Amino acid sequence: MEVKKIVTGLLFLNLICVIYLLVNVETVKGIARSVISGTDGVFSGLTTVYAQEANPYREVLNGKIEVFIPVEKVLQLPELPNGCEITSLTSILNFNGYNVSKLDLADNYLPKEPFKTVNNVLYGPDPSKAYAGNPRQWSGFFSYAPPIVKAAQAYIDEVGAKLEPVDLSGSSREEIMMELEEGNPVVIWVTLDLTEKKVNYSWNINDTNTEFNAPTNLHSVVLNGYIGDKVHVMDPLQGQITYEADAFFASYEDLGSHAMTVK
Repeated sequence: MEVKKIVTGLLFLNLICVIYLLVNVETVKGIARSVISGTDGVFSGLTTVYAQEANPYREVLNGKIEVFIPVEKVLQLPELPNGCEITSLTSILNFNGYNVSKLDLADNYLPKEPFKTVNNVLYGPDPSKAYAGNPRQWSGFFSYAPPIVKAAQAYIDEVGAKLEPVDLSGSSREEIMMELEEGNPVVIWVTLDLTEKKVNYSWNINDTNTEFNAPTNLHSVVLNGYIGDKVHVMDPLQGQITYEADAFFASYEDLGSHAMTVK
């Protein structure tokens, strides 16, 4: 009977400890669950409980959650004047331990389609299916996430990496930030310097009569951290910089919420 009471008491204490950790996980490193709540910063108004692996890039400083994933700087210039997307992917693959170059990915793995003119009408690819033009050339344009996912998958298959590229397009701000919480840097499509979207160029999608209106100030960066109301990115044109989170995600949403990661 005494042994039964002791065992019951220990089970009760264990239950209390588990409940305490789940509620106060921000004070404990290495736990496999987190509670994020707050009234300011990038998680404004969000209260979420979710499962995750321990993130070595996550800390709590003065009551603020900070995540900084050390993605090394990879610049697109001079070789890829319009290759921000594939350069961003390069930096993420490098972060995951694969020493592939931006030129190797651009030349050998990125799906590309050229522009052509027929009866004075410009034709080009659907940027959700292929890169428009060539990122090595100033006349190159851009692609959205799917061709970058395809490039990543082709490289991963060739080297036998245990990684998975994921198209995150359409994800909410909170869902994107959760990727950082899990230790995954994210390629994000925004505008140059987060300025207003400019749509003053167009072409017809190849083999269709569908006109595509292209944003001419589109840019891709790697979101790799945040603290408070700031986000940190690796910009293929500028290197490591920070932005106001609200402005950053407003630009992301204005362009149609395009994003991808490798994990």
